[in-house]
Amino acid sequence: MTRLTLVFCLVSWSGMALSAEPSGRLPNIVIVFTDDQGYADVGCFGAEGFATPNLDRLAQEGRKFTSFYVAQPVCSASRAALLTGCYPNRLGIHGALGPKNRHGIHPDETTLAEICKSRGYATAVFGKWHLGHHPMFLPPNHGFDEYVGIPYSNDMWPWHPRVAHLSDPAARRKQGFPDLPLIEGTKAVDAEITPEDQKRFTTLFTELAVDFIERNHDRPFFLYVPHPMPHVPLFVSEK
Repeated sequence: MTRLTLVFCLVSWSGMALSAEPSGRLPNIVIVFTDDQGYADVGCFGAEGFATPNLDRLAQEGRKFTSFYVAQPVCSASRAALLTGCYPNRLGIHGALGPKNRHGIHPDETTLAEICKSRGYATAVFGKWHLGHHPMFLPPNHGFDEYVGIPYSNDMWPWHPRVAHLSDPAARRKQGFPDLPLIEGTKAVDAEITPEDQKRFTTLFTELAVDFIERNHDRPFFLYVPHPMPHVPLFVSEK
């Protein structure tokens, strides 16, 4: 999907809303982007052994696409394409950026959030960013009013399966995996994510998303919720 197509989609939605509603209110946009979820991991696409009733209801009451492809089936590249409408190779983003990478999304690229802000939208992202972890690459510098989340994949930490067998924390870090931070805006509010923290990820990001919707119910908003799960390592709270 090209940048132009994404812009046309937004303009078309806005146009339909303006013609359909006397108030001229622009449409709210919510994108929930789950990590490493397979095609058949949702009930409406044939999942077995577990139920996804809320997602199934969205499919039943809305529209379901059975032949839709991302630009690349991997973390950073797919997010670059989603948010800019550009092929990630053209942006210089390939595969999955790691803690040692020094590059990220270029400031000259236009994101969906920046397009929405130009139309007066409130914008937010809660979850996994993975388009560069240095401050210049983080969401507040690319059109998002609010951001709480992790900068890259939840397995890029000292307990990565490749090094988790090592008993010495220092030895794990020597393998190249630093602590995983939780970031708000452009600053780390928790410099060392623990397994207990990861258990709360899905609930935390969902609750932040719901709060954002409630706080902005009287204005158009663009909400991007890139959940870290079900990317491994898998964590889930009792809730």
